[in-house]
Amino acid sequence: MFHWPSTENMILSLLILACLYQHVDTNQSIIVSTKYGDVLGYETPMARVFYGIPFAQPPVGALRWNPPVAISKWTGKVINATKPPPACPQRSCDIHSLLCPTNISEDCLYLNIFTPLLNTSSPSSLLPVMIFITGGTFQFLGASLPIYEAERFVNTTNVICVFIQYRLGVLGFLATGTGPNDLHGNYGILDQRLSIAWVNENVDVFGGDPNQITLFGQSAGGQSTALHYVSSEMQSFFQAAIIQSSPMLLPFRTYAEYITPAVFLAEKLNCTIGNITCFRETSYQDIIVAQSQVNGMITSLNILISLEPWVPVIDNSVVHDQLMNTILNISFALKPLIIGTLTDEALSFVHGAFHKPVLPLNYTEISLVLFRDNFLKVIERYPPDGLGDQRPLLTRITTQWIFACPARIFARKTATYSYVFGFPLEANGTDNSSVCQGCACHGDEIPFLFESLWNNFTDAGKRISESLATYWTNYAKTKDPNQPVQIPLVWPRLMNNVMKYLYFQDPVQIIENYLKDDCDFWDTIGYQHNYF
Repeated sequence: MFHWPSTENMILSLLILACLYQHVDTNQSIIVSTKYGDVLGYETPMARVFYGIPFAQPPVGALRWNPPVAISKWTGKVINATKPPPACPQRSCDIHSLLCPTNISEDCLYLNIFTPLLNTSSPSSLLPVMIFITGGTFQFLGASLPIYEAERFVNTTNVICVFIQYRLGVLGFLATGTGPNDLHGNYGILDQRLSIAWVNENVDVFGGDPNQITLFGQSAGGQSTALHYVSSEMQSFFQAAIIQSSPMLLPFRTYAEYITPAVFLAEKLNCTIGNITCFRETSYQDIIVAQSQVNGMITSLNILISLEPWVPVIDNSVVHDQLMNTILNISFALKPLIIGTLTDEALSFVHGAFHKPVLPLNYTEISLVLFRDNFLKVIERYPPDGLGDQRPLLTRITTQWIFACPARIFARKTATYSYVFGFPLEANGTDNSSVCQGCACHGDEIPFLFESLWNNFTDAGKRISESLATYWTNYAKTKDPNQPVQIPLVWPRLMNNVMKYLYFQDPVQIIENYLKDDCDFWDTIGYQHNYF
């Protein structure tokens, strides 16, 4: 599970849509002046687009495995922001996939800005800003993928949308300790912090209101958003948050838990722990190859760690504890929050991990490894489903345990609104993969949210897309998803005694107490990691 190529397969049938995102020669140039210099973007019939704005110095050479360094002024008077920037180093994937960056470089600390066309009736009005943190198990993806093309999104909703990049995998998260010859980790999270600060300081020249910023992210981007949401140091940089499909149960590592993968990585690179010079002199291509090799090795007895091998480290500075512990012990007032998950979050991951049917005996063995002391409780509540394939049951369990029920903990503690997304990613001539046919798999809401595959949606898909985009951007404007743009179905605020969720199906519905009995069970099991 949680190996991104499995998720890529969810939408491989959408390959023919790639041509929709080629730049049109007739786009008009547009220049915006910042304190760092001018930015050359372009204007389409729907939006203004600024690709690849640097927010930090390239993290190469001596800056590799160091906190990001803010830029002062960029070289040259004008930055050409008309072409997508390279994604951060990651394992190569299918070049035809919409989830596969085609350009990769260690010089990758850039952000993309989409703004609606200038409001001539009120040109001085600053617009709400939404900063999106991409997912990809902290190892994959980038801010310039076609699914993040947000021209229609900003045009129809009148907000500004920013997509940020951050260092991934080993280059973003490897940690060896706290000493002077150690790699301290959390570089990717520090990249996110710096990019968010850059937006705060500069978004006004793009027409955005720095006092009306919403952070949102999906998957690992949802975990990142949650981390910023519970960090006291970040509270002045945003006013609201949206956490989408965050695998909240998956643990961050401690420094001790990073020892084994760090040793394995050093061996693959012919370096020794503590020899930072050797690590920095190695090409990023060799580092990514070594990273992929270590991914296939056992680095912890906690099987959950293997699902996201390179994650933030609990350093008691940037990251103070696991997300589930932090939210339960928060000591300051929390900001408005929307949080939710999809109905079939784990489906593609389970099938990616188990290519053949899982028989009842195998299911029992897997459950014993996963739940150890709680095995009997889990197997009693979730016994094998007949004598056939148990992958549907494993999908149900992992969707609840890793995604939906931890999200309920967050919702009860903080959320103003919560949702469940259950609409399959299907469009005219572009059905989802066979595994996810008729289901809402992890990541399927993204094209609907950003309206990025609009011309290929069915009529029902367009209704879902409009609803999702409107609720999200209403919330960014007023902290109320029901206004200012009126929506037929009012999304109720959460109440602990009766939790009402917005359920994205056609039509959109209100459901009560989603997975209540199941989540009550998982609450009794607990969400700690001390039983491994």
